[in-house]
Amino acid sequence: MATKKMEQQQYNDQSIKALKGADRVRKRPSVIFGSDGLEGCEHSFFEILSNAVDEAREGHGNEIRVTVFQDKSIEVDDHGRGVPLGWNEAEGRWNLDLIY
Repeated sequence: MATKKMEQQQYNDQSIKALKGADRVRKRPSVIFGSDGLEGCEHSFFEILSNAVDEAREGHGNEIRVTVFQDKSIEVDDHGRGVPLGWNEAEGRWNLDLIY
């Protein structure tokens, strides 16, 4: 039985979608209800690391490096696709604004 290889979707500026209304809370509650304390920092780290792992699982990157510095700051470096930060036609905004 032959299986058809799934077409890979193009990942670019038009791939980013803003969550609107109740979906902002329902689909990303931990992002919306994060804190500016240690819990928020921990959450940010795990969110970034999870994104790097997702990229690697999808075949976009083959290395994830986590560095903990003496000042206790953390850096996550991966070889994924990065974040498309250009103009998003569908949202009428820059992805830089939508994401960050």
